[in-house]
Formats: sequence, structure tokens, C-alpha cells
Amino acid sequence: MRRLLVLLSLIAAPAWADDTATSRLIARQGIAATTLQVEDQAASADRDMALAALRFLGGIEAAMQARWRIGATEALLPLPLLGTTLPGNSEPQPMTADFVNLMAKDAIAAMRSTREVLPDGQGALVLDLRDLWLDVDGDGQRGTGEGLAALSGLPLPDGPAVVRFDAADSHWLRAYTHLIEGVGSLILAFDPQPALERRLALAELLAEQFAEPPGQMARAPNLDQQALAFGPIVDRVAVALQTLRHQPDPALTREARDQLRAMIAANRAFWAEVATETDDDREWIPNDRQTAALGFQLPPGTGDLWLSILHEVDEALAGRMLVPFWRFAPGYGVDLARWVEDPQPVDPVDWVQGTAALPYARPGLTVGADNWNRFLSVFGGQAGLYMVLLN
Repeated sequence: MRRLLVLLSLIAAPAWADDTATSRLIARQGIAATTLQVEDQAASADRDMALAALRFLGGIEAAMQARWRIGATEALLPLPLLGTTLPGNSEPQPMTADFVNLMAKDAIAAMRSTREVLPDGQGALVLDLRDLWLDVDGDGQRGTGEGLAALSGLPLPDGPAVVRFDAADSHWLRAYTHLIEGVGSLILAFDPQPALERRLALAELLAEQFAEPPGQMARAPNLDQQALAFGPIVDRVAVALQTLRHQPDPALTREARDQLRAMIAANRAFWAEVATETDDDREWIPNDRQTAALGFQLPPGTGDLWLSILHEVDEALAGRMLVPFWRFAPGYGVDLARWVEDPQPVDPVDWVQGTAALPYARPGLTVGADNWNRFLSVFGGQAGLYMVLLN
């Protein structure tokens, strides 16, 4: 009987590294149900690779579902989880002031859960990216605009888009988990809840003002429409500025720095392993001798160029290089590491004018623009897309 159960388990288990069985499960039943099914399978490097990918996607899906429920379907800020345009919601639920904080905490938990199972060994996973979708509206069915390609902006070729994610790509995924956790920690460091409480109080007052008592003459519709249309833009800007002016939590700014440096370390491990690959098997991000499964072409030396940019970011986070400032003389800059250790509220006006930079100004080697300019020159108008791809 035991042998029969083992045999049935092997028959039911997806062929993680051999074919697209896993992505077919996702196409048919979604991320959540597939995650439960994979968790029930016997642990192995390939199974753990699949589970890590599912937990990562599940974290992204949960954040988008949270946004969709309150109708925050437009791109809010150019940040992970907040910069994606989602399918519309005609019946949104009320937003609470702790919405962004809860979403950040949930995303951090999902990224840590991903790393818990992400294998360090030779795990592999084959996915057809056209099969992947996120249940943004939570109805259990794949709807228009819920495909991963539509949500991420990743251009896919006509026909199958099959990628074999291998051991090198596990470092790429690890880097992304650190990036998202770092951004989440920085959001929590500034704590947008007080600003959102003020925004909700204003919304409640405006709702009372725009409610028309029986028998009262209606106000000019075009003025009302202008106020309603322009209001959300003003609200987003105001919440962002008020949040930046809040005193950051030093423990969380340091956590954000540590996560970003861990992202860079994982990125270095990724490119080091990619450089040694000799196969050419449905590559996600290829080295100079390989071909990308999705058909895009990376110019020779892309890995070295991207690592040179990340190296300077890492040096600035560690305080070994300074961030150049437009009002400072050559050889002077802003010590980002000093701000991380002793963060002060960020007032954009004071930073543009320069007085906010005074506590962090010192002489030293500054980050140059050469590598960044080379990257922009190489990738042109698609530089933003390749930044997201390369992480």
C-alpha cells in the first residue's frame, strides 16, 4: 500500500524542471491553488524552486488584490507593487489609513517566505510565461488584464514563451525579494498612515459638502467635475509629501539599506553564475554566448555594465562614495550612509534648495555619471524596462 501511495504521488507531481506542467497548473487554477498543491509534494531542489516562485508571485498577487479592493487601480507611485496599472473596480471598498503599511508588511512577509524555500543548489523550473496570471479581482477566474505580461509590461513573443529558470536565476529571484523588502521597509520607516488619516478625514468632509440636501439647487456640474477629477492627483502628491516630512524610523532605514545591499550581493552572485554557463537552454537572462528565450537581445557586456552601476550604489550605501549634489563643488557630496544612520524628514523644497543636505555634506569621492550614461546610451528608450528585467 505504501508503495502504491508513493507511486501515485510521483504521478501527480508536476515535472518541475522537465516541462511546463507547473505553469499549466497555474493557467488552469491560479497561483493560490497551485501553491497549495506544490506544498504537498515531497521536497527537492526543483520542487522548492517552484514553490519559491509561487510564493513570490503570491505576494505580488496579494498586494494587487489589496489595491484592487479599494479601487487604487491606477499607477500610484513609481515603486514595486504601487506602480502597476490594474483592471478597474466599479465597486471599491473604503480605504483604511493603515492600508499601505499593511500591504508593505504583507509583502515583506511574502518575500521572507520565498527565501525560506528558495534552493541554493541546482534547482530548476520550466514556465511558459503566457500561462502566468494574477487573480487581481479575487474571483478565481483569469480576466482581461490579469495576465502577467499585461501587468508587468514585459513584451512576450508570439506563441509560447517558455523559460527554464535554473540555479543562476534563483539568485535573480533572491535579489528581487530583497529589493521589495527594502522598499517595504523604507515605506514603513516613513509611515504613511498619519498622512492617509488626514486624507480620509478630508474625503469625509468633502462627501458631506457635496451631498445635496432635498430641495437644494444643484451646484455647477463642471466645477464639481473638475474638483473630483483633479482631487485624486492632489491627494497622492499631498500624501507623498506629508509622508516624506514624517520623522523616519532609524531601525527601518537601516533595514532598508541592508536589504538593498543584500539585493546587490545576490545580483553579483547571479551574474557570476551566468558567466560560467555553457548551455543555451531557454535562458531567462543570457550571457554573451547564450540566447534569451523571449527573443530580446542584450548587448555584449551588459552584465559588467549593470554590475558597475550596482557597485556604485553599494559604495554609496556603505558610505565609501558620496552622492553628487548640484550645489556642491567638485569633490563634495552627500553621505547617504550618514542619513541612513541618522535619518531626518525629507522636505523636497529644502533638498532642492540645499539646506537639508548640510548635515550630510562632506568631501570625498562621488558617484559618477559615466556608467549610468552608458546604460542609457545602450538601451535608449527601453532603459526602464531593462532595469526592471535586470533588477
